[in-house]
Amino acid sequence: MTMKTRSILFSALVGGSLCLSSCTDYLDVSDELASNLTIEQVFDNVGYTKGWHANIYNCISEYSQMFMKPNGFQNPWPCMSNELTCAYSYCRTEMENGFTASNAHFHRINDMYKYIRQAYIFLERAKPLGNIEDKQNLTEGDINRMKSEAEFFIAYAYFSLFELYGPVPIVSEIVDENKFSFDYPRASVDETVKFIDDLLQKVLDDDILPHTLRYTDEATGEVKENMNEMVRPTRAVVLALRAKLWVYAASKLFNGGYPEALELRNPDGKQLFPTENRNKWNIAKQHLEEFLTFAKNNGYELFEVYNKDGSKNPSESVYQLFQDYNKEIIWASSKSNLNTVNKSEDLDRRCTPRDIYGGNAGLGVSQQMVDAFFTDKGLDIHEDPDYNETGFTDINNPCAQKQPQVDKGIFNMYVNREPRFYQAITYHGKSWHLQPKKGYTVKMGWGDPNDDSNYDRQHFTGYYLYKRCNHTLLNTGSNNKSWSRPSIIFRLADFYLYYAEACNEVDPTDPNIIKYIDFVRERAGIPGYQELDATGAKTGVIGNYEAQAYAIRRERQVELFTEGQRYFDVRRWMICGPGEEADQSVCYGMNVKGKSNLKPNDPNSFFRRIEARKYNWTRAMYLYPIPHNEVEKSPNLVQNPLW
Repeated sequence: MTMKTRSILFSALVGGSLCLSSCTDYLDVSDELASNLTIEQVFDNVGYTKGWHANIYNCISEYSQMFMKPNGFQNPWPCMSNELTCAYSYCRTEMENGFTASNAHFHRINDMYKYIRQAYIFLERAKPLGNIEDKQNLTEGDINRMKSEAEFFIAYAYFSLFELYGPVPIVSEIVDENKFSFDYPRASVDETVKFIDDLLQKVLDDDILPHTLRYTDEATGEVKENMNEMVRPTRAVVLALRAKLWVYAASKLFNGGYPEALELRNPDGKQLFPTENRNKWNIAKQHLEEFLTFAKNNGYELFEVYNKDGSKNPSESVYQLFQDYNKEIIWASSKSNLNTVNKSEDLDRRCTPRDIYGGNAGLGVSQQMVDAFFTDKGLDIHEDPDYNETGFTDINNPCAQKQPQVDKGIFNMYVNREPRFYQAITYHGKSWHLQPKKGYTVKMGWGDPNDDSNYDRQHFTGYYLYKRCNHTLLNTGSNNKSWSRPSIIFRLADFYLYYAEACNEVDPTDPNIIKYIDFVRERAGIPGYQELDATGAKTGVIGNYEAQAYAIRRERQVELFTEGQRYFDVRRWMICGPGEEADQSVCYGMNVKGKSNLKPNDPNSFFRRIEARKYNWTRAMYLYPIPHNEVEKSPNLVQNPLW
C-alpha cells in the first residue's frame, strides 16, 4: 500500500499551536485559547493537553521545503551550501549578498526556546485525565509516553541549536514568560553535549517509548508499521540522535579545530570551545555501533528494489527510497511539501520545467554537485578514462515511465553516469518521466523554453533539481496530480557513513570503513572500493586515512544531496574556504547565456563551464550568528566568532 492511499497524519502531533494568553511574550498564542483559559484549565482538559503537547513537535526540522521562503526549521541549507541555487526569497540572496548577525534569516533560536519551555511545562503539569470508559481520556501510560517524548524533544531542540550555533544557554527551569530574556551565559560545548546526552540516556533508561513503529497485526500475523504515529519518536530515533550528537562533538568545528572559537569566552572567562579530544571519536563510534546493532536487530536495512529475475535494480532503489515509507527510514514526518505537482509551494512543481503544464521550476543545481556524482564505473569523473566532455551521445533515460526512452544527442558530460545522478538532476536534453508531447526534452540554452531569462524561475546553472520528484505526476488530464511522500529526517545510509567516518578517525585500518561505504555504493549500483581495489580500477584508498576520509566526504555529498546535511557536514569538517574542497565562495554552471545548438568548443556554446554565481563567504559562517538584538540585550550572551 502506498502513502497515497494510507493515512499518515498523526493529527494530535502536527496540528496547530495551542498555548495560553499569558504566553504572549514567549509562546505563540492560539486565538481559540488566548482569551479564556488558564494553564490549570488546559491541563484539566484532554484535548487541550494533547494540543499543548502537539505544539512541541513544531521544533522538528522538515527537509522538503526548499523554495517558498523556508525558515530555519525547514531546508534552506542546500542553497546555503552550494548544492542548489534558488530563484526566490532569501535563498536566492543570502549567500550572494552575505548576511550579518542583524539580518540573517534562517534562525532557530527564539522559537526553539519556546518549544523547550513548553516541554518543561508539560513535564510539570500534565496528568492522567478521564476514565478508561470515557470517550476522551489520557491514561497514565499515555502521559508517561508523552512526557518521555517531551524529554526527547528538549534534547532534540538543544541539538538543533548546537548544530547551527554551537553551544547555547541551557535553560533547564521554567522561567516566567513575562520576565524571560536571553540573559544567560552560554554553556560550553562539553556542557551542551553532556546535557543533551544525559537527557537522551534518561529517555533510554526509562524505556517507555516503543522501540520502532512496527507491530504484528493480531488478525493476520503480518508485521506492519503504524503510520498514524510516523512522526512520534521511538527508541531507534533516540539512539540515532545520540550517535549523531557525538559525531558532531568529535568533529573539527566543535573539537578544537576552529582557532577563532577557541578564543571565545563568556564574561566570567569560561572557555566555550574545547581543545581537541580524540577520545570523542571513540565515544561516537561506540554509540554508532549501539544504534546500528539495534537497527539490524529491529529490521532496519538499506532500501532496495529487485527485478522480476531477483536481480537488484539500483535506479529504482534510489528513486523509490523517497516515494514511500520503508525500512531504511529511522524517522520521518508527514508534514512536508512532497505532495502535489500543482501547488506553488510543493517541490514537484518547483522542479518541473516551465514549459510543462504549469511547471514553475526555480531550483538549480551547482556544477560542483553535477561533477560530484560518480560515473557508472564508480569513479570520479577525472579518474574514469572513458569520461569526456567533447561530444554528444544517444542514451536511455532511466527515469521515464515508458521504457526504453532514448534521448538523442545528450552532452557526453551526462553520459554513463551513476543511477543517483539520473534520479537527481535534470540536464539539457533529458526527456520528462511522463512526456507532455512526443519527443519532448528539456531545453535550457539561451532562447530555449527553459532558458535563464525568467527572473523568478531562474536556474542560474543550466540544471534543475529532480531528486524526490514522483514519476507518476503530470499536471494535465487524468494523470496523477498528487503523491504523498514522507519527509525523511533520519535514514540508515546517513548513519552507515557516519560510522565509516568514526571508524576511520579511530583506526584507519578498520575494515568496517570500506564495508559501510560500499554498502551505500552497491545499493546505488556502482562498484565499491573493495571491488575497485581488487580489479585495479582504483587503488590506494583502503587503509589510507586521508583517502578514506575523502571517500566518505564524497559519498555523503552524493548520497545525501539536498537532504539538509551538507550545510552542516562541510562546516563541521571545516572545508569551506576559497579553493578548498567545498569552496563556498563560487558556484559554477553551464554557460546559460550560450546557445545549445553550438558545439562545446565554441565560446558562445551553452556547453561550457562558467562562474554562475559569486558568494560572499566568510569564516564567520562556520557558525550561524546569534541574533544581534539578543546579544545587545544581555551582557552575558556572547556572539559567535568573527560576527
